[in-house]
Amino acid sequence: MYLKAPAVCLLVSTVAMIVLGCVERKERITIRPEGTVLIEASFSTESFNELYGDDGDAVPSLAGGWLVAESIEVDDKGKNHYRLKAEAIFPPEMKLPQNYAPLGDTTPDVYLQFPTTLIIEDRDDGTYYHFHRTYVRRSWADLATRRRLLLDEPLKEMEGRKLEDLSPQEQTKVLRAFIDFEAAKIMTFARSAYLEVTPDAPQDHWLYVYEDLMQFKNEVDYNRLLSLMAIPDQEERDTLLAEEAERWENAAADRLRKAIRIYGRYGGSQLKTFLQRYEWHKRYHQISEDLGDDAFEITVQMPGEIVASNADSVSPRQATWKFDGAQIRDRDIELMVTSRLVE
Repeated sequence: MYLKAPAVCLLVSTVAMIVLGCVERKERITIRPEGTVLIEASFSTESFNELYGDDGDAVPSLAGGWLVAESIEVDDKGKNHYRLKAEAIFPPEMKLPQNYAPLGDTTPDVYLQFPTTLIIEDRDDGTYYHFHRTYVRRSWADLATRRRLLLDEPLKEMEGRKLEDLSPQEQTKVLRAFIDFEAAKIMTFARSAYLEVTPDAPQDHWLYVYEDLMQFKNEVDYNRLLSLMAIPDQEERDTLLAEEAERWENAAADRLRKAIRIYGRYGGSQLKTFLQRYEWHKRYHQISEDLGDDAFEITVQMPGEIVASNADSVSPRQATWKFDGAQIRDRDIELMVTSRLVE
């Protein structure tokens, strides 16, 4: 196990160094002259959790009105490849999808948003089809800065070294860096939720919450963690550290609830709303992180001949864009193409 920078995981990953696989996301959109839109989407990954994990972006599903087919393919190296294919037909003037959330999902806005429109315009020289989609920016810069300051820079000098070869002092530094960053994330999500629920609350109420959580962070038993990291059997070590990471996360959540209730003076309904918003911000960040290494390829087949587009490649009737999920961080990506059909 080698220490990597920038690091990409939670406390357990300090030793496990789990690197999540990317998802290849391809979408083919066919626009027919009368305005019917056929969308065919495919997803491929080597990681089952990347496709179906609770922390990842939503994928098309039967519950979302899609026709779905799933498969597992094994390559010549014995690796599994999980594939999902989905399609849906949208009649003329029917609203096109803006995310892959299933129908009835209470928090569809947590997922990747891609509002999509088709405008058909009759002019003297033909019928014009204006396709437009925006991949809405995912807020990222704030936590990326915190990560650089709390995690990446402190550990940079140890990059490439085996974790088990580090001295106890260096291992403690690794653990502190991860815990500092995890605590910073908790505070970021909690602060956002707090301001949404009680934007006019006295400042000191929040500061008491902040101080209590900082005290909790400082109560970590590093000697216990170091003893777990010294276990020679890797499987046993990783299992115990994963359990410890889960215990710490649950304890942090309990401490936050108590602090908000006591120092924030939240009653039952306020506390419930706060926790819902906190979980929203936490999941939003997890999905944004998960999307970072995904590969997108969007192809739109237009009626008539394409007359204008910002696509990466264009043929007479087809426009294609390619980008990765990191490009959606803090900026929108617009897909625009216009074609003309002459009868």
